Amino acid sequence: MQHSILVPLIVMVLAGAELTADIPIPVPKPKPVAETGTPEPAVKASPQVTITAPEGTEAALRSCESELETLGVDFERLEPVTGENGCGIASPYAITAIAHGVALKPATELRCETALSLARWVRDVAVPSARALPGSPRLRTINHGSTYVCRRRNNLPTGKMSEHSIGNAIDIVGFEFEGREPIGVTPRTGKGSFEEAFQRAVRAGACLHFTTVLGPGANASHDDHLHFDIARRRGGYRLCQ
Repeated sequence: MQHSILVPLIVMVLAGAELTADIPIPVPKPKPVAETGTPEPAVKASPQVTITAPEGTEAALRSCESELETLGVDFERLEPVTGENGCGIASPYAITAIAHGVALKPATELRCETALSLARWVRDVAVPSARALPGSPRLRTINHGSTYVCRRRNNLPTGKMSEHSIGNAIDIVGFEFEGREPIGVTPRTGKGSFEEAFQRAVRAGACLHFTTVLGPGANASHDDHLHFDIARRRGGYRLCQ
């Protein structure tokens, strides 16, 4: 009795195995691979970073020029300058004296608003700080490293454009006096000297007239000069380092 039942079951199982073996099993096809290897997702090129200078009116320029004259600034309005990525100054100014008896060297190309901030800083900070030095020397010359230059921040090949590229900035490298030796900008922290005190004073006071003040210690790019600019930021934020 048991044999008669098992035989048909065995036949059915074997028949099922043969049928299953004959049915092809679908195998997923491999995705095509580039000859150079696995293809990487496409990366969109980042847009070119540009900078935009604030637009001024003739009336605003006239008002700025009037105040420069009051502060004793010798200036000349130059022809517009332009460059790539938004660089340029619609109305650049050459400044030969930034106050009565205080020369600014070498030649400059600045926006009038930048020159005005610089003149106020010289009147309110630089000149009084010089007189506080031993012997009360008179400040005679402010030497700068650059004003208008069409470049990126810290001269890097990529990234944001510098405020120099629209005439908003100046780099001060040293001061000359009548009655004492010049003072150059250099790392002086902890020296305990009058030169350190003077450099600290003119740097700190600049934060009242400029929105960006950088110098020795801020980063390696600013160890030999004081960078001043009038960049506009949200909420009137001032960067003083």
